[in-house]
Amino acid sequence: ESRGLGDVYKRQAMYCVMGWYPDKKGLATGLCMAFNGGSSAFLAPLCSGITQMFNVKVTLFSCGIVCAVICIVCGLGMKSAPVGYVPVGYVQPSSGAALSSQYESYPISRAWRTRQFWLQLGAQAFFPAFYLIMFSRFSMFMTDKGIDLAYATLGVSLYNVGNVVGRLLLGKLTDNIGYKKVYLCCWALCMICGICLLTGSSVAMILIAYICLGAGFGATNSVYPVTINKSYGPVYAGGIYGVALFGYMIFCTLITPRISAALVASTGGYTASFIYGIVLSCVAVVSMYLIPKVDRKPLDAAEKQAESV
Repeated sequence: ESRGLGDVYKRQAMYCVMGWYPDKKGLATGLCMAFNGGSSAFLAPLCSGITQMFNVKVTLFSCGIVCAVICIVCGLGMKSAPVGYVPVGYVQPSSGAALSSQYESYPISRAWRTRQFWLQLGAQAFFPAFYLIMFSRFSMFMTDKGIDLAYATLGVSLYNVGNVVGRLLLGKLTDNIGYKKVYLCCWALCMICGICLLTGSSVAMILIAYICLGAGFGATNSVYPVTINKSYGPVYAGGIYGVALFGYMIFCTLITPRISAALVASTGGYTASFIYGIVLSCVAVVSMYLIPKVDRKPLDAAEKQAESV
């Protein structure tokens, strides 16, 4: 629950940043999410060291105080971009469409009635299931394969590297080729992870699986915000994402862990659970590709219509 609230908070800050870079949404998102993912590389050992020196309570209080100070200080300096904001010096390509910020923004009361919203919610609900199943069982999987668990520590480090690089590079690529093609790249990387786990038994293949999962799943966090921003505009995008996040919180927290555990218990292995995650990942990528363009009116036309009403 606390992680879910933290996800909502950090993504609201990310949407604020995106509003100031309507022509580079993917890069802005990728940078925010890359720093978010990379922070665990030094925060985890730091928190572990504090716990060993003192106790868990001291660690929790320390983290809470530091986070509160940082969030309050940084939050006071943040503000949303003006409606219709265009960066200074921006030149619209002759063959390209106007920036998303130049069109009306849908409030959540209007967005949730569209087919696009439910397809987006489906993608967010189903794709993370693959990560939850794969990542949570890496250590047990390596033990069953007779691989030294010391490699699991290396695997987690490689996962974090893949996560940061994937969020940054694929986030930037979203600006160039579009969010649907990048989402397909995320799916392909996760499929490579699944194939490595289902067919491989060597240390190399397991570590490749770690890297691909980190890059593939991590980068989806750079794709979802761009999807919502391009579909519904920047003004209410953070709120829309927060509502869509319930798909992830409910399905991946309450449903998938139970189904996955039941599959492992009934079959005595991980293959059925992994296949279940792969199927959900395929459903998610299909949902993303089925998202049609939202027909939003240009700002001036929307304003005239509002005035006439």
